[in-house]
Order: sequence, then structure tokens, then C-alpha cells
Amino acid sequence: MNDSDDPWKRLIEKAKTAPTKEEGEAPPTVSVKTLRETVQSILLALTWRKWSLIAAFLAGTIFVIFYLFLRNDSLSEEPIIRPEPPISPSAP
Repeated sequence: MNDSDDPWKRLIEKAKTAPTKEEGEAPPTVSVKTLRETVQSILLALTWRKWSLIAAFLAGTIFVIFYLFLRNDSLSEEPIIRPEPPISPSAP
């Protein structure tokens, strides 16, 4: 196997030639504009989730109220016309 084909040797060579981080290097700066846009997008997503949950809860409550007040209670009442009792055959 050729030395240039061995992935481990290529990795070692790349690690040797890679630039090292200096101790005195400044930390990365964060843009205020990027930070503001990120916070606004997160707050907007949370606000929409909150309002959608409130709307779903309100719709469910209205559905339950309409179901309880407008359901057909005629199934639990006795029928207006009573069925005839069964006629038994007469004895001889």
C-alpha cells in the first residue's frame, strides 16, 4: 500500500501542517444585529405557539359546550307511542 493512500498517514500529515491557535488570539465577536434577529425569531416562534395553544383550547371548550347543550336527548326519553305488548297464543 502506498503511503499517500493510507488515510491515517494523510491525517497525521494534515495535523502536522495545520496552523495552530495562538494563545493571545481574541475571542470571536458576536454581531449585535445577528443576536437581535435571532432573539426576535425565537420570541416570534414562542408567541405563535402560545397563541395557537390558546386558540386550540378555546375551540375545544366551545365544541364541548355546544355538544353538551345541543345534543339530541330524545334517545334517553321514553318513546311517545308505546309498542303493543306481545300477544300470547290462546290455550285450547
